[in-house]
Amino acid sequence: MAAKTFVDLFAQRVRQTPVGVAMMRSDGSDWQPSSWADLDEQSDQLAHGLISLGVAQDERVGILSRSRPKWWVADLAIQKAAACTVPIHVDAVIDHVQHILKESGTRVILVQDEQQLAKIRRIGDQTGITHAVLMEGEGQATGEESFEKLLAAGRAHKAEFPGTLADRKAQIQATSLASIVYTAGTTGLPKGVMLTHDNFVFEAEALALVMAEIINEGDIHLLCLPLSHILSRVMLLASVTVGYANAFSSSLDALKDELASVQPSFVTVVPGILERIHASLQGQVEKKSWWARRAFKMAVAVGEQVARAHEQELPVPVGLSMRHGLLRKAALAPAIRARLGDRLKFFVSGGAPLSPDIAEFFHSLGLLVLEGYGMTENVGAANVNRYSRYRFGTVGPPIPGVEERLADDGEILIRGRNVMAGYYLQPEASKKALDADGWLHTGDIGRFEGDGFLRVTGRKKDLIVTSGAKNVSPQNIEKLMRSSPYIDKLMVCGDGRKYLTALVSLDMQQIQDFAKDQGIIFDDTAELAVHPRVRRLIEAEIEERNRQLAGYETLRRFAILPEPLSRAAGEITPTMKIRRREVEERYLDLIDAMYAESAERADEMFLGEK
Repeated sequence: MAAKTFVDLFAQRVRQTPVGVAMMRSDGSDWQPSSWADLDEQSDQLAHGLISLGVAQDERVGILSRSRPKWWVADLAIQKAAACTVPIHVDAVIDHVQHILKESGTRVILVQDEQQLAKIRRIGDQTGITHAVLMEGEGQATGEESFEKLLAAGRAHKAEFPGTLADRKAQIQATSLASIVYTAGTTGLPKGVMLTHDNFVFEAEALALVMAEIINEGDIHLLCLPLSHILSRVMLLASVTVGYANAFSSSLDALKDELASVQPSFVTVVPGILERIHASLQGQVEKKSWWARRAFKMAVAVGEQVARAHEQELPVPVGLSMRHGLLRKAALAPAIRARLGDRLKFFVSGGAPLSPDIAEFFHSLGLLVLEGYGMTENVGAANVNRYSRYRFGTVGPPIPGVEERLADDGEILIRGRNVMAGYYLQPEASKKALDADGWLHTGDIGRFEGDGFLRVTGRKKDLIVTSGAKNVSPQNIEKLMRSSPYIDKLMVCGDGRKYLTALVSLDMQQIQDFAKDQGIIFDDTAELAVHPRVRRLIEAEIEERNRQLAGYETLRRFAILPEPLSRAAGEITPTMKIRRREVEERYLDLIDAMYAESAERADEMFLGEK
């Protein structure tokens, strides 16, 4: 029987594989599994607990926590109570947290720990919060209690009112809101994207069809991104239809060790994580002997030839295939096993554009990176490359059941059951995003290539128009420049100016390794940002990549930022996108200096001029 709501879909999974592993968490020495039946029982108890606090049908309930098993338990419990989940990024600035809680009318919130609870205490009088449930800790004041106590209250409520959840379930409709997800955006206050149960069911079932050829029950997905972001959350939705387990990473810093210990089948990442792994692998190779470095580079070069043949669906010559097999076994396999485990089949990448060079590098190692595309407004995935059908540099064809077309100005339009119901309490913004025919106007610019593959080329709002009337998409340039292992973030500037420049945020680990190799003595990493040899290194990296760009797209000057761009400073979003307005305002003097007639500093020289 077809599922009408996500609660129905989850119940089907529990009936199909009650003892199968649903999620795993690390206790520091081993991974502890929980079955689908365990997850069902615990979320039932928490749902009763929420109802005992007075949570009503359609009421909004917040979650302010990093990804962890209790996050998923809470999300399912809220839906089982016929309520609506409002996730909040733990790194969101306090003004945004207050805005989300106040606009959504959230009264009950589950928080990670005392640190996150402190935010709620600070703004409690400005919102409607009456109850805060700590996933870790006990709470100190009235209205604060622990997760375990709420579970106990839920068990008591269930014993007294055993039919409550069945009654609530009967009230949930396909059009009922399952979640309001506030998009961070790159400017202004976040908007609440209204996602229905039907949105969730459609997306989960469509992704199950996409994954059918490669992922099965019993496979393991390493979940390392925040569940407050739709990319990570949609992978939980898909696990309900497919039946794979989700291993919850404790932190990005622990990812290196956890990849080796959990041995996942696949990992969902943003490009920044792949760039970090790529740089780390390259750094390890550079420390090896001359022969080992040469063998690795040969293996990667041969692997890239094989990868291109597979991508173009061409036969691989027997000789090339044999060379690839021998070189991969001798030079690549040890590094892959040590860093990524033996069972890894592929990465899923989304949230931002990925450099094709990075994708080809991993494919040369025998690991596919399947890039996808979508927005919170369409539950995260509208397009995805398939395991047996992919094109690097594209985001793949649409997922089953999704229609796409391009507007006259090249804007990507999406229509399907995964498209949002609108923005919460913002009818004008909803009308602007959703037209009368049901098309979602994404704000992204793209083009379709052979066989329906979509290539995203930029954002309408982020287009730079130089004083010479050249239209430039900064994302493509930034993506290319970030392929340098020494560049962490790069923001192109030049709107209304004569030429393009860039603010550069360094990858300090790679820069420190470079400094040590060069015998550069430093007491503080800030010293490296102004060191002449570091500046010449970045100049060479940019100059090399400039050769791949049209003349009007090349970077003519750059400035190295004194410190990395950060979420804490409000300069990047939780999904690692640069907040251009905030960065431009903070570094306006530095930007203006790059356009001054006389530039004395080395990093402000015109590139290519000596």
